[in-house]
Amino acid sequence: MSSLDPISMATQLATFDVQPFQQRDQMQADRYQSQLTALSKVESALREFRTAMNEMNSTTSSIIKNSATVSQDGYFTANADATALAGSYQIFVEQIASAHQVSADMPVDLDSTTEIPTVGTLDLTINGETMSLDLATVDTDGDGIATMADLVSAINNDSANPGVNATLVRSNGQTHFMLSSSETGVANRISVSASGTGQAWFEDAFTNLNEISAPKDAVIWLGEEGSGLQLTNSSNTFQGFIYGVDITVSKAQTAGEAPLSLNVGADAEATKEQVNQFVEAYNSLIATLDTYTKIGGEDEKRGVLASDPTLRSIESQLTSIVRNEFNGMRLSDVGITISREGKMSIDSEKFDEAQQTNGAALEAMFNGEGALLSTLDSMAEPFLKFSSGLFSSRKDALQAGLDRLDDKQAKLERKYEMSYNRYLKQFTHMNSLMTQMNQTMSMFG
Repeated sequence: MSSLDPISMATQLATFDVQPFQQRDQMQADRYQSQLTALSKVESALREFRTAMNEMNSTTSSIIKNSATVSQDGYFTANADATALAGSYQIFVEQIASAHQVSADMPVDLDSTTEIPTVGTLDLTINGETMSLDLATVDTDGDGIATMADLVSAINNDSANPGVNATLVRSNGQTHFMLSSSETGVANRISVSASGTGQAWFEDAFTNLNEISAPKDAVIWLGEEGSGLQLTNSSNTFQGFIYGVDITVSKAQTAGEAPLSLNVGADAEATKEQVNQFVEAYNSLIATLDTYTKIGGEDEKRGVLASDPTLRSIESQLTSIVRNEFNGMRLSDVGITISREGKMSIDSEKFDEAQQTNGAALEAMFNGEGALLSTLDSMAEPFLKFSSGLFSSRKDALQAGLDRLDDKQAKLERKYEMSYNRYLKQFTHMNSLMTQMNQTMSMFG
């Protein structure tokens, strides 16, 4: 009578005890995981679609794009947002803005180790804000010595710094201590004073600063220099002076030169590009929905969310909205059609004609409260809320199902272990009896 292998037998029988349950649970876990992955993909696609919509529908952006062109490059650039009104302007650039730069006349070693006082206060003021630097705090290593390099670091890293950049600059064999305003304009003039140091050379250096660059405001004229409307600004970018237009100056003109022309108007190509982006974003979302909701057939696998109510709701609402009328117009009126499969396409000629003949109505259809883009945004909102959105709720439910299956898997592992130990004990005992029987039978030859 041959002996048994208790370990092999115990392993096989314990596996038979739990395998059907493990296979069933694994199939369920795979289904939950595939649905969870698909929901995440659709959520991401809807979020990207909503972002694209919002980028075309804000206080500074719309489906209609404006452009600003300048008659001569090199002096200023201009940018027109969705609120800009069409018009032509004459602009003369008298002066560009500059930042204040000063240097302190005091000896600085080439290696920046010149010692400075470790008592007293250094006050730096810009535009009404003052930073009072306690010179005792400049010595960070506690050796009782503070250097010019330490002072630079202390100024630049102080949390109360009002906008002063300190640096050490080497020129012609000498090192100079410099202070620069981080912002341009007359209001950002640097004022410095040192007191209580007991060192006249140090305090005098800040009393008698060398001005390297004077602070200046940018100055432009709407119209002829001297007779038009003068505009001043602390920075080189004039925002809001012309409604919806930002002007950034970079070079001053020579006195007596003619002003430059600035023309603001609709940008047909940029508008068409915006509409193309809208169509592409919509089609991308529809393609993602189709991937996971397809019914399937003989040659096509059924989508993992084919009967999902959340996705069916999204697709139904999308279809209804884009086929609806907004401010008296439909997408089909401007050459944007939707196929039976739900995909959008543009008839370029019809859209170009709509731009030229009815641009205001085109914008009213897409932009503004209650228009197409805001309606699409409102549709997406309840699905995409991070804590209480429909996607969040669905994913939480699926994750809870996966967690329950993990718990069941842990129980099956314990059941396997118990079965294995029981079978191992039984077959070990049986093997021992068989061994004894074989030994007894051998005694009778």
